[in-house]
Amino acid sequence: MKNTPNNQVCFKISQENPEPALDNFYIFDERHPHIKDYLKNTKEIKKLLTTIQTLIEKKEQTKIVDKYFQELADTLSQYSNCSEFSCFINACDNTLDYVKADVGLLKQIAKKYFKKRILNETVPEEWIQAILDSNSGRKKGACGENKLIAILEKKGFEKINTWEEFNKNKKCVVRFSKSFDLKHVRKNLDIKIKTKKQNKKLDLLIKDSNKLFLLEAKHLNTGGGGQDKQISELIELLSLKETKKDIYYISFLDGNYSNILLGNNGNGDKIKQQRKEIIKYIKKNPNNFWVNTKGFENIF
Repeated sequence: MKNTPNNQVCFKISQENPEPALDNFYIFDERHPHIKDYLKNTKEIKKLLTTIQTLIEKKEQTKIVDKYFQELADTLSQYSNCSEFSCFINACDNTLDYVKADVGLLKQIAKKYFKKRILNETVPEEWIQAILDSNSGRKKGACGENKLIAILEKKGFEKINTWEEFNKNKKCVVRFSKSFDLKHVRKNLDIKIKTKKQNKKLDLLIKDSNKLFLLEAKHLNTGGGGQDKQISELIELLSLKETKKDIYYISFLDGNYSNILLGNNGNGDKIKQQRKEIIKYIKKNPNNFWVNTKGFENIF
């Protein structure tokens, strides 16, 4: 990289090239590989619950009922969190692991379940898959980083893991980690990184000859309280300034919310204020970038 692109040009490119509605890096459309294990375990839970309910209704001896409660506790596993009973445990402000370890609590919740819910033996596979699909958002944590690393690798950057590799390679990218946390980056590269939180975790460190890029990536599809906090974190990164001329900060945002934030149409006061702050800081700090996918590609 002989010359770094203008950050306002990259911002404009981002505005002119919105994110697609479907991005393969964030899509998990395959059937879960362990769907059969979930089905088997859910059926076993229902069978035991049905047995316990029947025994209670027949006023069977407590020690016999307790035997099946213990068997139910032993049956609860990593493949239980898609059963209706597991969802009910969550509705009772508890977790599967906690209830599994406390048979007394398991009894209380099961008895509530018998009163408040309908217990049947049906276990359609599509129900289990639907619950797994609804939890797919939890898998998206590192997807943005994976996407950016894939883009960089196509442009000749090597993905590395150690400081030895980092010092040896002219074009490389590394995830922030225990050995690449802010403390080590500050010390080894003599960078200030004056964030509000001293131990704030960024996502990627990119080296292009003598230029260093520190990047934080977010993927947002909707606005709201938690999302506003994430936008504030990205804007804070834009506000940072280093004395060294070859240090750059990149705030990366993709997803539907990126399109809203980069758009020039009406939107609410909050969106306008966020956009105003972004533009203010990229004008103030030419070494800092706010980009989406196309804007990021243009930097390198």
